[in-house]
Order: sequence, then structure tokens, then C-alpha cells
Amino acid sequence: MGDLLDVLSWFGGGETSVADLLLHLLAALVLGQLVAWVYAWTHHGMSYQRSQVQSLILLALIVTTVMLAIGNNLARAFGLFGALALIRFRTPIKDARDATFLFLAVGVGITVGTRNLELAFVATVFALAVAAYLSWSQFGERVAADSVLRLTMPADEPREARLRTILRHYCSLFTLMHLRETGTSNMEFAYRLRLVDPAQSSALLTDLGAIPGVRATSLFVQDEEQEL
Repeated sequence: MGDLLDVLSWFGGGETSVADLLLHLLAALVLGQLVAWVYAWTHHGMSYQRSQVQSLILLALIVTTVMLAIGNNLARAFGLFGALALIRFRTPIKDARDATFLFLAVGVGITVGTRNLELAFVATVFALAVAAYLSWSQFGERVAADSVLRLTMPADEPREARLRTILRHYCSLFTLMHLRETGTSNMEFAYRLRLVDPAQSSALLTDLGAIPGVRATSLFVQDEEQEL
């Protein structure tokens, strides 16, 4: 095994040992997996994708590899980044938090690739601790449950009175955002709600569906959407 490492070091130009390269790649793998784990643990909503989690680990490894290949060689840096500029990424990032974790994975790769392992470990652990704290404390949340209800039904006073009765039962606060005519005597209602108990959102949709003529009902609760 030692002879194989010596041969690989000779082909690599002798600037560093294969054992040293494996150490930095292993550090990138550990930190990248830690970033991915915290991302998966603190993620909320329906936009979760396993490919995003795996990309965080692979991105840390790829950036580390690129930085190790560049080293202090300016010409090599221009060559590698020129080659990478030919790649076009078409995947849209809908959540700013997803982009933040991608930048963190890039930061892991840069710090490990420049052989600054102390900075890589300290900064990554600190950033992930802050991310976990923000998720646990629900920092930035304005209300306990901020929801939007949309439905279509014929416009008449008995149905609207029954709708308001149901909303009073399930909501501590509701406000009509807009009322729009959709044709054939139907109206589209949009309410902003504050649910007493977000876990009762399914029961709310069931009771609304029991109103004659109600259709196209959708309820958006924070990061989760339910439809009837």
C-alpha cells in the first residue's frame, strides 16, 4: 500500500502526499455530511429533496478537490475556473435557505481545500449551531399560525353566514383579503386566518366542504399546503 501511495504522489508532482489529500477529502466529507444532516433536520415544508441533501456533501468534496488542485498556482486557477465556467446549472433554487446551505458547503470546500482545517471545523460547527438555534426558536415567525384560505362558492347570505360560523370556530382571527366574481354567480373568497390549532386544518377543510356549492378549496398553513 505504501508503494502505491508513493507512485501516486510521484504522478501528482510530489507537491503533497496522497495521505494528506485523503485527510483533507475525509475532512470535507465529514463536514459536508454534518451540513447535510443539519439541513435535513431543520428543514420545514414540502420542498425537501433528497438530491439537495446529497448535493451538499458532494459540493463540499468537489470544491475541496478544486482548491487542492489549484494550490498556489495562478495559471492552474484560471484554467480550472475557465473549465468550470462552461458548466451551466439550470436547477432553480426556490428557498433562500437552500441557497444558504449551498454556500456553506462551498465554504467548507474552500477552507478545507486551502488546508485551513481549524477554521473549517470551527466555522462550520458554529454556523450549523446558529442554523439549529434559528430553527428551534422559530426566529422570524410573526404569528403562531398564519394561513391563507381560498374557496369558490355561490354568493348568497346563508352560505356566507355558515362560512363565517365555521371560521369563528377554528380561527382566533380571520380577515377577508379579496372577493372576486368568477362567473355563473360564483365568487372566489380569500381569507387570511390565524388558526387556534394548526393541527385542525384538515377538520376545517372537511367542514367547509360540507357547505353546498363550495369547491376549489385550498388552505396554505405556513410551509404546508392542503387542498380539498
